[in-house]
Amino acid sequence: MNFTVDILRQKQIGPFELTEKSYLPGTILPAHEHAKAYVSFLLTGGYREVSHQEERACSSGTVIWHPGGEVHADQFLATGGLLLDLEIARWWLDDAAQDFKVDPRARMFSGGHLYSLGLQLYCALAHDGLKVHDLATEMLSFFCSGTVDRQPPIWFQHALEMAAATHDQRLSLSRVAQEVGVHPVHVARSFRRFTGCTFGDYLAQVRVRKAFDLLLSSNHTIADVAYTCGFADHAHLSRTFKRSTGLTPSAFRRSVRSGLR
Repeated sequence: MNFTVDILRQKQIGPFELTEKSYLPGTILPAHEHAKAYVSFLLTGGYREVSHQEERACSSGTVIWHPGGEVHADQFLATGGLLLDLEIARWWLDDAAQDFKVDPRARMFSGGHLYSLGLQLYCALAHDGLKVHDLATEMLSFFCSGTVDRQPPIWFQHALEMAAATHDQRLSLSRVAQEVGVHPVHVARSFRRFTGCTFGDYLAQVRVRKAFDLLLSSNHTIADVAYTCGFADHAHLSRTFKRSTGLTPSAFRRSVRSGLR
C-alpha cells in the first residue's frame, strides 16, 4: 500500500486547522477515521472514497463535509490529488449545536458556491487570518440547520450598523457575533437570508459604495479612500472596486471627471 502524502502547509486559526496536502498518483489510504469533523476541498486531481454509507467519485471541484468519526477509505487516481482540509474544533461545533443541528451525515458537493468559498479560503491562507476565519465560518453554516427566521432578529440591525461603520478595517464575522451575542453561524445564516449575500460580500459592497462616494465628492488620495472605507490598502481597494465596477478607482475617477468637463 502507498501512504505517500506531502503536507505543504498547515495553519491553526482559532478553532480551525487548515492543511494543504498533496498525494501521489495511486496513493491508497485504507479505512480510517478523523476524530474531528472536517471539510475537504479537492483543488486538482481525483480519487475514489468509500464509506459505510456510499461510494464517492471525487474530481476537481469536489467538496465533502465529513462528520467526526466517519470511517472511509480513499484511493487516488493517476492524476494524484491536491487537497485543502478544514478541521473544526469540537468545542466550536458543540457551541453551534446549542442553536443548530449540525449535519450528522457526510455530504458531497461538486463546484458551486461552497467550492468558490474553498478557493477563497485557499487564497487567503497565506496572509489573512481574519478572512480565513470568516470564510470557514460561512462555509460551515451550510452544514448547520435550524429554525428559519421570517423576520430579521432584533440583533440584526446592530450587525448591519457595525458593517456600515466602514472605517473598521478589522471587522470580522466572529467579532460581530460576539458583539450581538449569538454564534457566528447565526450571523452567517442571517446575512445570507436577509441580504441575499454572505457577510463578506455585504461588507465589500458597503465599502465599495462608500469609496464610490468619496471618489466622486472628494480629492482624497486613493490610499486615503482605501483607509477611510476599511480596506487594507490601495491594492485591496483597487481589486475589490474593479471586481464590482469593472474599473480601478483611478480610472473611475478620471472617467467621471472627464465626463463633467
